[in-house]
Formats: sequence, C-alpha cells, structure tokens
Amino acid sequence: MIPSNQEQIVIAIHNVEHPAISMSLVDLGMVRDIQVKEKEVTMTFVLPFSAIPQAVRDHIINSLRNAVTATGGTVKDVKVEVMTDEERQSFLQKEQANWKG
Repeated sequence: MIPSNQEQIVIAIHNVEHPAISMSLVDLGMVRDIQVKEKEVTMTFVLPFSAIPQAVRDHIINSLRNAVTATGGTVKDVKVEVMTDEERQSFLQKEQANWKG
C-alpha cells in the first residue's frame, strides 16, 4: 500500500539524521509534536543546550524543511525549545553510543 502524503511527510522527517550522530533527529528526541494538516507541517525542534550556535540550528532545521519539501509538503512553523534535564541525559547517552566522529 502506498503511504498517504501525510505519512510520506512524517516518514521523511523521521529519516533526517543528525549531522554528527548516526541517529535520526526524532530518535534523538530533537523533533516532536509533528502535526501535518493537508501538506502543511508544524513541529517542535528541541535543542539539548540553549547555547547551540545559530548556524547549527539553521542547518538542522533546513534539513527538516528539505525533507518535507521533497515530499511536496511545506513547513508552516518550527518552534524551538530546550530539552529538560531528563531528555538531555537520554540524548547524551545516545550521542555517545552513536557518534560518527
């Protein structure tokens, strides 16, 4: 069965990997609250630390936008938040186990 446009968009977002960690942004807990209405997407991008440079934030958000655009969708809004201590601990464990460098 062929996935719907909404399913294709969600799958595309789930397939975006972190540039330095061999895991998807979703599996790392960096993307949540994905909402797809028609082909418009809203989501929350969650940083492990607030001091992540703007260029890195932009690069990762643009990777998400490109994945959505490739499926024919558009990103309407991306909220940016910072992880809780518990989320950050989980992220750091996954980062250590899957670091590409």
